[in-house]
Amino acid sequence: MWKIGFLRLLALLICFTSSASFAELSLMLESGAAWQQRNDLRVPSDIGTRLDFDKFDEGPFFHYRAELEWRFNEKHNVRAVYAPLNIVVKGRTNKNINFDNQTFSSNEELEIDYTFNSYRLTYFYSFFGSGENQLNLGITGKIRDAEIQFTQSGQSTSYDNLGFVPLLYFEYQKPVGPNWLINFNADAAAASQGRAFDLALKFRRKISNQTNVGFGWRSLEGGAENDKVYTFSWLNYAVIDFVTRF
Repeated sequence: MWKIGFLRLLALLICFTSSASFAELSLMLESGAAWQQRNDLRVPSDIGTRLDFDKFDEGPFFHYRAELEWRFNEKHNVRAVYAPLNIVVKGRTNKNINFDNQTFSSNEELEIDYTFNSYRLTYFYSFFGSGENQLNLGITGKIRDAEIQFTQSGQSTSYDNLGFVPLLYFEYQKPVGPNWLINFNADAAAASQGRAFDLALKFRRKISNQTNVGFGWRSLEGGAENDKVYTFSWLNYAVIDFVTRF
């Protein structure tokens, strides 16, 4: 139901911006490869077995995301982000694993299907500049849709988690030469229950007044520890992107 609500809100924002006297719409498509630097979990957090399943396969894994941005006027903006992530790895452990109160043997290959999809809406304010040279600050509402599934010899169990996370948003962009831009942006927050950081640094080349293509690096790090679950991950990405304005 929440996905339907998210899409309805997205459609409402599009209708609003299309009818505004000043509105600029831009689309960013990103793809590339992701590598696991860390992926640790323990479910339940008190009696489950800690497993660092990044050791099974560090990657690379296929990555993509999409961002849609509306500029209502020279200062006020809204951004929507669809950032899926799915990693499937197989390996053997040196001990039996207790995951979600089921035991998985060290004598057989274990398959782990890790999904961490992120849906975000951001409001941000342009403190100075516009277009190629700007500084933006705002707040992001993130819906986390996560699931971890263990499978071994016909035995399977999964743990899923759906939650809302508020994040701070920062973006800085400036020209660094003829037809080149540097862009840094981040969604980030930290608290006693956990943390989330999504950082990207990119170099973009203008190929027209409306279109840029770029390349760069993205890093996603975070996790949580509570009564139900202990999980922390860190992934680094090599990415390319395509940005166009309407």
